Amino acid sequence: MGKGRIYEDKPFRYVDAFSGREIVQLTDYLGHSHHLYFTDPCWFNHDRSFVFSSDREGQSNLFRYDLDDYKITQLTDLRGRGNAGGCFSAANHCHYFWWQRELHELNIETLDERILYVAPEGMSVDRPSPTADGQYICSKLLEDPPQERAVIAFAYSRFHEYFHARPLTKIIRIEVATGQMEVLHEDRCYIGHINTSPKLPEIMTFCHEGPWRLVDQRIWGLNIQTGETWKIRPQDDGVYAVGHEYWFADGEHIGYHGMPRDERGISAPIFGRCKWDNSDAFEAHFPYHSTHFCSLDEQLIAGDGTPGAVFNSQGKALPFIQLFQWDGEKYVGPRALAYHRSTFNDQHAHPHPRFTPDGKSILYSSDLTRYANMYLVEVGDFDDLPVLTDDLVPVHT
Repeated sequence: MGKGRIYEDKPFRYVDAFSGREIVQLTDYLGHSHHLYFTDPCWFNHDRSFVFSSDREGQSNLFRYDLDDYKITQLTDLRGRGNAGGCFSAANHCHYFWWQRELHELNIETLDERILYVAPEGMSVDRPSPTADGQYICSKLLEDPPQERAVIAFAYSRFHEYFHARPLTKIIRIEVATGQMEVLHEDRCYIGHINTSPKLPEIMTFCHEGPWRLVDQRIWGLNIQTGETWKIRPQDDGVYAVGHEYWFADGEHIGYHGMPRDERGISAPIFGRCKWDNSDAFEAHFPYHSTHFCSLDEQLIAGDGTPGAVFNSQGKALPFIQLFQWDGEKYVGPRALAYHRSTFNDQHAHPHPRFTPDGKSILYSSDLTRYANMYLVEVGDFDDLPVLTDDLVPVHT
């Protein structure tokens, strides 16, 4: 085990029982493998390679996946507990990631590393996001609320606690050349989803995190040169809870989804987009609910449905990668692209579908086998896919 080691997980090809699409299982190891969070840049080598995370030989590390020959190359040699993630900077041809409290820069070709910044004790760190020009890394420092007694940690175990505790959160930028840190914005609020624009070096988004129905205003913009903040898709009317915001491929528009705050909830979902300055706004009712949505623009949307182990009291399990298409008047679908059957148990098992940069395929993760693995499925012709109906849902879910 170590930097540069080559793994050869034999890809497994199979035909999805519902859509008829061929799916390629990219990884196969006795440990979890998953792509990076769907908002985090990962592609390089003319979009034929990407960075991913995998637990191998009892340790989380970052790896390179080459789609042309299915070769897997270990990029880091980390030690200790944690989950490696981060974002790739096309401008610098480097990958940036937090390991414990250290912000690392990794040269994707030479595998050289350097530590840019060390966060202070008592502050949690989250998701470094490079600016489009590669000059800065934006991230956050969050004050850890004290715990009076030992409790076991699991996915979202402190989600409500953090929201109600209103911890001090600082949005920071770190200069790549010098490692100098500057606080851009701070608030007594649970802040998350630090996302810089892939086109505009001075613009980023962040969110006020927490249970969606309780958050007054989720999506915010921040100018990293002036420190100005503003509401994106203002929620002043209190009607909709929106979130899971992400940048479109053009680096100027932001996509999001949501639902009414009242009893209609997920039965009346919406999808919307607007530019970072709230111009060119568009919002439409959506025909189905998913946990996450992603897209390159507003024309073709992918959703990940719901976990494969939903009890009847929680609703019907719909564990499919779904596609929705704008027909000029409304969104039609969903069409079933792939049966993922994932449990959504922590981030490694969230499908978090993401389009390849050319829009031709979707990369997703699933733990339908014993461990989470990565899968690739071609989008193909939307009209050839089956409509996702109750009749399509397998009885064993």
